[in-house]
Amino acid sequence: MARYTISSSFLGVVLSVRLAFSKRSWPYLAAAIVPWLLCAGQRSVTRLWALGSHRRSLSGYYRFLSDGKWRLEVFFRCLFDLMVRTFRVSELTLVLDDTLSPKWGRGIFGTAFHFDHTARPRAGYIWGHNWVVLATVVQVGTLMWVALPFWVALYRSEKTCRRGEFRTRHELAVEALRAVRGWFSGPIRLLADGAYFNRSLVGPARALAMGVVSRLRSDARLREARPRKRPKGKRGRKPKHGPWLPRLSSLARQRSGFRTLAVAIYGKTVTLRLREVVAWWPPLSCEVKVVIARDPKRPKRVAYLVTTDLSLTAVEVVEAFARRWTIEQMFSVAKHQLGFDSAEVRKERAVRRHA
Repeated sequence: MARYTISSSFLGVVLSVRLAFSKRSWPYLAAAIVPWLLCAGQRSVTRLWALGSHRRSLSGYYRFLSDGKWRLEVFFRCLFDLMVRTFRVSELTLVLDDTLSPKWGRGIFGTAFHFDHTARPRAGYIWGHNWVVLATVVQVGTLMWVALPFWVALYRSEKTCRRGEFRTRHELAVEALRAVRGWFSGPIRLLADGAYFNRSLVGPARALAMGVVSRLRSDARLREARPRKRPKGKRGRKPKHGPWLPRLSSLARQRSGFRTLAVAIYGKTVTLRLREVVAWWPPLSCEVKVVIARDPKRPKRVAYLVTTDLSLTAVEVVEAFARRWTIEQMFSVAKHQLGFDSAEVRKERAVRRHA
């Protein structure tokens, strides 16, 4: 059995989730959490048992993951409250994304073929788990932002689900957002990639009074926010919306309308050419603010950002979306240093709980 010293601050973090575990399950978590962090290489129950301070049989540690009494909803709430309390959050910034964890066994619960867009040099399908993660973005220092996850759900393909069990990634995310709104009454801003900027997610987010910051495709079509004044005497129904705007790629090629502004992104201050357009986006049936960002040093690099919060300035939209990258950094740390995608678990509860 390894010997180590735990600081009072770390002990406070561990004790903050005590309510989520039963009297019998809690000693196993308290004994396994430090070995999990210290373990170098692949995490397994046997290695946790060897390093753990709770002297019980090896089968007891197996049962802790697969059959122990946990309340995941309470666990997520405890983590969320700890973050809000520690960082004194008054305006909450959430970041949403999903990530893939490759697996090799066919008997592992929840595995399926998922398309990996980030694979290089060529994207393709991989066998494994697909996790939908919601995290809180907090500021550390003056320019550094980090994502702290507090909610995770396993997405399962429709073929692997029984009747009535299947839920899309967007439905899983909406379930988490509704829970967060019940926990936090202040203003909330949601950062998400373009795959989540659609009616199924943005509609419920707007109903929950959450502003969404995301990105659009270069070929997105929008309308003018207000219909043009109709000539006097013209017959027919009055138009509800304005005429179609040119494609975003066409607007980006225009020289007029851009302003040179300084923005603080990715830990440094840079100068960008920004243009903002308030328009009506038919898929959401609402007004949105589109910000076209161009890099003066790299004219071909153009980003099309969008938000449902019309009160944000162009600089605020760019800086907010840049913080979305914190969840990608968090995924990298979780996989390469904390064993997120290498843990040896197979049963349903063990798979869901180890994340």
